[in-house]
Amino acid sequence: MPIHQVFHKDILDAFNLDRAAVWFSLCSGAFDPISLQIVALFDDINTRRDYYEVINNTPTRESFPKVIERIKTLQQRSSIFPDGAALTVSYQGTNFELETLYDLVGWIFSVTGKTPDDATPANFYYPLVILYTQWCRTLCANENKEPQMVQITWFPQESIKRVCLGSNLDRPKGARKEAARTKRFDRLVKDGLAKEDERLKSYVDEGGQLIGHCAETFPMLFIKSLGNKVTMKDVKGVAVKPFAALAVLDKFAVPNTDTLRKELLEDPCGNCKVVLPRLGTNINLDNFSIYNL
Repeated sequence: MPIHQVFHKDILDAFNLDRAAVWFSLCSGAFDPISLQIVALFDDINTRRDYYEVINNTPTRESFPKVIERIKTLQQRSSIFPDGAALTVSYQGTNFELETLYDLVGWIFSVTGKTPDDATPANFYYPLVILYTQWCRTLCANENKEPQMVQITWFPQESIKRVCLGSNLDRPKGARKEAARTKRFDRLVKDGLAKEDERLKSYVDEGGQLIGHCAETFPMLFIKSLGNKVTMKDVKGVAVKPFAALAVLDKFAVPNTDTLRKELLEDPCGNCKVVLPRLGTNINLDNFSIYNL
């Protein structure tokens, strides 16, 4: 079952959650019932992994309980970053260290649900990244800690359609963000997507972010881990500005004017234009353009 169909099989209901359940929670004195519903859903996915079509890979499925427990801890603290170390989780048999709330929720979205055969940016991919953004905002409950960019990548893995979602590290500023960025960069180097002499080098405008900050980082690493199972020429994606995208009236509609696309979306930055092609010679950067969504 696609994750956005969990609540009444409709993206709008998933975004707003079940109003009747919210009212019941309020009457029962529950704190922040919306976020508690999201966490309860994640628990249900863990319990009924086949029903929710979680990727049938043992290490991936065994990662679910600890991912949910970490999300619960962050939700209770209204925090993006944990007090302790990053959490090691599996994506289809390969281990990755995930740190932020957005990366952990993005992992759940990336391993749960079947992408419909007729999926398009309009009917699935763009609404899914908006839902991801809203649920993360609800769980964090602190807009001052939110990242300023999220990203969804979609691709065929042999005969199966997959999605990966992630966020950048713009917020919060400080040492913890740089430590997380360094950890991401080290993994990019290990997987051949970055070079050691690029550790403190930026391909974006002067004063721009370093490699590893970008929202595309974990989607790229997940795809890289799958090797030749992915048809690189068919890998596509888009970066979305969550503050702007959640503020428009018709949130789930793909931006259909030049003005809206520039306001809500973002082309790959200079760093991504260097790193993305290292996934494979057949990667097409045009597939990540705001005009090809």
